Amino acid sequence: MSITTAIGLAGGISPAFAVDPTVARTSAGCSFASTSDHTNNVQTCKVWSESMQSYVTVKVRPSDQPTGEQEQAVYFLGGINDPSGSAGSSLYSAQYNLVMINGSTSTWSSDWQSPPLDSDGNPLTTSSGEAYDPQWETFIGEELPDYLNENFAIDQAGNAIVGLSISGGQAVNLALKYPDLFKVALSTSGYYQTNNPIGWILIPFILSSRQGISNGLDGMWGNPFSAGNTWASNDVFGRIWQTKPNGQTIIVSTGNGLIASQAEWDELMALGGIGEAVMGSVLEFVSFVSAVILNAQAAILGLPIDFIYTNGAHTWQRWGRTDEEEAKKVQDALKKYQVPTTTTNSGSAIAASLVANDPTVLSSLTEVPTTDDTTAPDEPDTIAATTADSPTSDEALAPDPDAVPESDTAGETSEVDASATSDSPVTPDVPVAQDAPEPNAGSLAPVVGPDANPAPPEPVDEAASDSDAP
Repeated sequence: MSITTAIGLAGGISPAFAVDPTVARTSAGCSFASTSDHTNNVQTCKVWSESMQSYVTVKVRPSDQPTGEQEQAVYFLGGINDPSGSAGSSLYSAQYNLVMINGSTSTWSSDWQSPPLDSDGNPLTTSSGEAYDPQWETFIGEELPDYLNENFAIDQAGNAIVGLSISGGQAVNLALKYPDLFKVALSTSGYYQTNNPIGWILIPFILSSRQGISNGLDGMWGNPFSAGNTWASNDVFGRIWQTKPNGQTIIVSTGNGLIASQAEWDELMALGGIGEAVMGSVLEFVSFVSAVILNAQAAILGLPIDFIYTNGAHTWQRWGRTDEEEAKKVQDALKKYQVPTTTTNSGSAIAASLVANDPTVLSSLTEVPTTDDTTAPDEPDTIAATTADSPTSDEALAPDPDAVPESDTAGETSEVDASATSDSPVTPDVPVAQDAPEPNAGSLAPVVGPDANPAPPEPVDEAASDSDAP
């Protein structure tokens, strides 16, 4: 049949996906890490970070949108081990892409002025012995959006970002720094007034006690008493007024610090007894006070911030009570930033999509069958779109969800050696979830590594861990 005929036939078939969510983007360094991930269309991708000279593990669940529709995404500061299910595929419509970033939260998902030091004052290092230099804001706000746009057609405007506990305030902070990229931000049990004596004490304490980092005061944003520090530019309270002129929507969720159920009490006791129960209550109460202060500021200035208050301490049980409400609010807010599309389901648009997904379709479209005058015309051929980068059985081998590349040779990447042990509670496997902080416990295994060559080396899988909770 001719191209003209094929295009006409194409007008009667369903639109092609912008990116087929059932097929791993192997050309972009992605694969399905498990059968469960494949069932839920969750791909594990190795994304090169120029600023950190390393591959970063990122989980992506593509949308099921047809070609030409707006592709909005929800970015999660963390991975997929949130037992509250707040990043679960069942909570977020398949209309939205889900992007889960592993490794960032153990160093506050921030750009550091100097490498973090361990409890002995030694620089945290990669497995090859190089100093670890966290530059997560640059990666999340600049490098990752380019990768997602190129490989998953995700728009670089009108998205949402979500953070929990120590990632909560930073989710809002990143939205304020990249207001076009992130129009919506959700912070659960976060902290918002950081550029003050309490913040100068609290943040270093959290980084030290939960992540084993001894120089949180001056290593991350610089010494607050010295010129050149960036504490003010990272203080949500001091910059939240910008949400109104930016046209953004912020959602803040917090418990009141009161243990609200037997299950919550049992969770805290299993983590370390009375001491952990006290710490869990204190951490959530501090978040509660911080949110109340932010609420008063928002009311005075008329800012677009929605607050959710509930009972509970700094636990998975508390977070699980509000995850559905939070997910609904995020999606409702994203709808405000959807723009009308001009794409129609025309035959030419669909045929172009088919050819883009499988160049062999073009040759079949140009074949003209021969018939005699006494024979009825053939039935129209069925045009089936296939994807050239479908994974082979070897390509789809399941790496560890938090796996990262490692090499002992020069120019290849490696990961930070873990210096702390996570004692998070055993939780069910959630296919797609926010790798939120574990209550009162964590481990440090961010994903970075040196590379002396301009082109990124091939990744080699190696396990890494990430814990967000203070």
